[in-house]
Amino acid sequence: MTFGVGVEGPSDFQFWHKVLHKHFRGCRFDVRNMKNRDKLIRETPKLLETFRDCHYAAGFILVDLDDDPCLGSVMNLFDAAVKAAARLPDKPSRFLHVCIAIKEIESWFLADADAINSVIPGCAWKALADTGSVAKGKLRALVKGHLGKNASFNEIAFAKEIAPKFSPNRARPHSASFRYFWSLVESRTRP
Repeated sequence: MTFGVGVEGPSDFQFWHKVLHKHFRGCRFDVRNMKNRDKLIRETPKLLETFRDCHYAAGFILVDLDDDPCLGSVMNLFDAAVKAAARLPDKPSRFLHVCIAIKEIESWFLADADAINSVIPGCAWKALADTGSVAKGKLRALVKGHLGKNASFNEIAFAKEIAPKFSPNRARPHSASFRYFWSLVESRTRP
């Protein structure tokens, strides 16, 4: 089975390309880097059409909540056809799934404290009950706090480094938005 996945940028691509293929062996994921959030939202109708034309089993759009006040405000950024497709009853037959990382994908990384601590030397991060409440920029602050204020934070390099160490089972209890996404993928990848 093949699944289409639209993501915001190159760090998301690096992370999901590794994580999804590692944890769902036998499935193929066509992860599309749309360069930024606005383009991902704008191009979702074309992605949806492409995923359907390729006869994929399902399509997933992963977008960050960022500074929007709620999930509904993010959904309202999509065009009417995408909203309608994403709001169909959540059954195995639904094709499109829009999943919103609260606040951002970095909060999903922070949900796996073991992975964070193995990638950031000297870090002793403890995942909160729900990392969606972590302030934006926390990951960058952790890196700078443990590697020095002059340390650069390369999102793409970080995503590549954390991907092989990331455990969905460890992250799931610490992020409701990650748990929702991962459960959807698991349900769709079952034969």
